[in-house]
Amino acid sequence: MITKLFKYFSLSSLLLLFISSCSPHHEQSTFANAGPVAQAQSELFYLMFWIAGVIFVIVQGALIFAVLNFRRKEHPIPGSDFKLPDIPPKQVHGNTKLEILWTIIPALILVVIMVPTVQTIYSTYEPPEDSDPLEIVAMGHQWWWEFRYPNEGIVTANELRVPTNRPVKVILESQDVIHSFWIPQVAGKKDTVPGNTNQMWFQVDEPGNYSGQCAEFCGVAHARMRFRVIAEDEADFNVWLNAMKTPPKATASDGYGLFLAHCSMCHSIDSYMDGSYEKEITVQDERWADWFDNQEESARVSAPNLTHLGIRTMLAAGQKDMTRENLIAWIKNPSDIKQGTRMQSVGSVYKDGAANLKEHEVEAIADYLLSQIPEGWGSVVTGTESLEEAEVMVWNTPEEQGEYLFTNQGCAGCHSLSQDEVIVGPSMYGLIDRSSSKVEGLSAEEYIYQSITYPNEYIVDGYAANVMPQIFINLGEEELDALVAYLITIK
Repeated sequence: MITKLFKYFSLSSLLLLFISSCSPHHEQSTFANAGPVAQAQSELFYLMFWIAGVIFVIVQGALIFAVLNFRRKEHPIPGSDFKLPDIPPKQVHGNTKLEILWTIIPALILVVIMVPTVQTIYSTYEPPEDSDPLEIVAMGHQWWWEFRYPNEGIVTANELRVPTNRPVKVILESQDVIHSFWIPQVAGKKDTVPGNTNQMWFQVDEPGNYSGQCAEFCGVAHARMRFRVIAEDEADFNVWLNAMKTPPKATASDGYGLFLAHCSMCHSIDSYMDGSYEKEITVQDERWADWFDNQEESARVSAPNLTHLGIRTMLAAGQKDMTRENLIAWIKNPSDIKQGTRMQSVGSVYKDGAANLKEHEVEAIADYLLSQIPEGWGSVVTGTESLEEAEVMVWNTPEEQGEYLFTNQGCAGCHSLSQDEVIVGPSMYGLIDRSSSKVEGLSAEEYIYQSITYPNEYIVDGYAANVMPQIFINLGEEELDALVAYLITIK
């Protein structure tokens, strides 16, 4: 009795679980269609389901009928305990009419399925003509998503913002392995293949957040390769577009220097400037090439763009909400949140596992990143030093101010002051002696100034372009002059 009850309870539980999986209210449910592409795909699936259902009923009905009516029977001999077996039916080679019939019927069924399938494939490949689609490049990486807006010159990661009621054309690419782009309630899935370009389109009818993910196994962190689609009205979307091209409110903090020293090799933070879109694409390719060519010793790898991170809603490719507490935990030890990230295998600050930073340093980096919000978007209270407070600091000499800036703006993270030590960029030892002849027509001081503000103008032999962040042009003239004054004293 107990065994039967347990069996019925188990079957009932499985049935309830099956029914609950059909709920359209879950963020990853395909039963809630949020746009025309999702609707077209659902209609095709329903058509196939009902055709398959009818065929299943007919075939299984014929099978059951045959089993019940033509099973083997034994006939008793009257007055005896013996039974006579069935006489074997007449064996025939075949029936031409039946064979033609069951060839034509499946062929017709395939045609019925093929026509709407081909129509749906083509209708979901290109957006409607004259629809003014928004073009986005979705680049798959292990294990995060990069989103590029080529016509707007914007690069971001793991959050895809789109306007409602406007087609979005998605160019699908991959930097490393095969991934698959899927937004269950909106569109998909379609593969991103290295060396190949796929495309699709979608449209979201209602504002809201929609869950997306990689739907092709791509390695250890495949299940944690998620992203979020944020659909908003056209006006709100345009506000976001303009905000992404706006510099953040200027702040001076220890976190800025720590970020430059430990994070800027892999993460860009300044993609709001003119020309930053092309630069980011080039830099990401170079980071990837550096890592791919020397995976054991590479000091950088392609990583999410962190420009205006403070306005994002999640981190670690959808693993956590964007809060100060979660960001601090992520910086301390990424593997506690997302296994497989290359942050710890490449970043020198993680050589021993967890970040080799003090608690207040981790907090300073988190506060700096959260403060990266476009001017006028909002504010974040981080407890860090304001720009106004930094400007009232009094320096006895320009060299003293330059030394402070060299340390706190992150320069010391890549440039040593020793003659024999090279960290990432050239050593600063004896810089004045070798700078006067670098660029014809420039004095040593002018060359150093140019190298700080426009680091790609002249690349020292043996070093790569686009490694040094191109953000120091935002420093004031007094600060730049102080840095130059300090650097020429190092010998």
